[in-house]
Amino acid sequence: MKNITVVGGGACGCAVFIELVIQILAEELQEKVSLTLIEKDKKIGYGLAFGTQQKSHLLNTQADLMGIFGEEPEHFANWLKEKRKNFEAYRTSSEAEETYTSRLLYGDYVAEQLSIFKEKAIQGGIQVNFLEGEVVNVEKNKTEALTLSFANQEQITSDYVVLALGTPKPNTFKDCEQYKEFINFPWPVENLKQKITPEDTVGVLGTSLSAIDTVLTLIDQNHKGKIKLISPEGLLPRVQPLQNNEIDRKFITLSNIHQLKRDETRKPKVKELFKLFMQEVEALEGFSLDWNALERDDRSAEELLEIDIYAAENNGDSLLNLAYALRHDASTIWSWLSTEQKKHFGDWIGKYWQINRHAMPLHNAYKLKKLMENDQLEVIGGYQEANYIENSGFEIKLEKAESFKVDKLVNATGTPSSVESMENALIQNLLKRETIIPHEIGGIYIDERTMRVVTPQQDLPLYALGHINNGMLLDVNSVWFNVKTSMIAAKDILFKIQMNERIS
Repeated sequence: MKNITVVGGGACGCAVFIELVIQILAEELQEKVSLTLIEKDKKIGYGLAFGTQQKSHLLNTQADLMGIFGEEPEHFANWLKEKRKNFEAYRTSSEAEETYTSRLLYGDYVAEQLSIFKEKAIQGGIQVNFLEGEVVNVEKNKTEALTLSFANQEQITSDYVVLALGTPKPNTFKDCEQYKEFINFPWPVENLKQKITPEDTVGVLGTSLSAIDTVLTLIDQNHKGKIKLISPEGLLPRVQPLQNNEIDRKFITLSNIHQLKRDETRKPKVKELFKLFMQEVEALEGFSLDWNALERDDRSAEELLEIDIYAAENNGDSLLNLAYALRHDASTIWSWLSTEQKKHFGDWIGKYWQINRHAMPLHNAYKLKKLMENDQLEVIGGYQEANYIENSGFEIKLEKAESFKVDKLVNATGTPSSVESMENALIQNLLKRETIIPHEIGGIYIDERTMRVVTPQQDLPLYALGHINNGMLLDVNSVWFNVKTSMIAAKDILFKIQMNERIS
């Protein structure tokens, strides 16, 4: 009997476990395959992102895209509808909250589905084992299987291992971690609650979705002091409409981009892709745009937020809607780019892609707008460095020699791209042993057709899902995308088990 072990019990780990159960039972492999799921926390199915107890922490993706089953993206939205019919606790006060529901509810959904499929597995004759513990190393043993080592020095053996490690903590401000006024990670939210008092002036490093969640956490605790979101660009995510418009693309399509590859017999360039993107937007708008006027660097966050809220209230603009319409093709297009062009994309238009593709829910935008109007929230660009002031917080230095002081400083810069910067014992041990190889853009090398980890000089039965694949894949922080890749990994593992059985 072959064992498959999933390391990580967040949404991604649960998705691959559930998919394995479905495929094992469908292929009638229950007498040949056993399953193990390992999670370091007591609660399985939540992880950092969905373990929050605060209802103000909303999903950043519409509920009808968040199903835990790869071919049923609407499953979560349907689950919510049924719950709301019967339970008051699941009902919402606004359409915005209903479309982008709370992360806690999504965690409940994933945990419930995991419980259902654990029971299905047991009833179907699959040997299932759930373990609590932190895996700190995975290495090949003499039997061609893999040995997993735990932090408590215990070990288990498995024939196939899937890494579903979730969101690793950043370690970009190591020098600051020694100070009590510094909060290195806003998750879990107890980090903020225990160290920040209501009157503190709080600096938040970052202006992306993680930074916005940090603001909402503070406001939920009746924070009275000023909050300053700080980053080099000072750009907030844009604002999502309640429903993204469907777009029938005519220019930036896989067909057109592949034709370019075929005609030119080379990889596409970012400049060519952006030209197709511009053509698509202008076709949707019905007129030519002054693209230089769309730049955001010299405009205030308050002004831009006002514009973005108006656009979201009117079903979004073509720029944002097109970025979302590309979500199912984006990783394919990304895989067609050379490493050089991927770097060029990040340097040239990466920040604009991020704020459009990873926009905030309208419900959250209203809250930020109110905080700005009350002069409690400020978004600041031009960040240079943070220097500790003895027992007095931090001085933040900006471009043009400007500076200001904050009482507490929170690192909400988001998950690092490079594996060298990921604060995770397992990742660092795999890196040290060269079991994983860093990709130039970020994350590690994998075979994107199978999700199998590419390791020089050995062919390990090791697979990886989620953020650790961020250089080779796009949208690795989106649940719907990770659910899709979970299906790919599960199918490949079971295919190999079946083929090996036939050969032997």
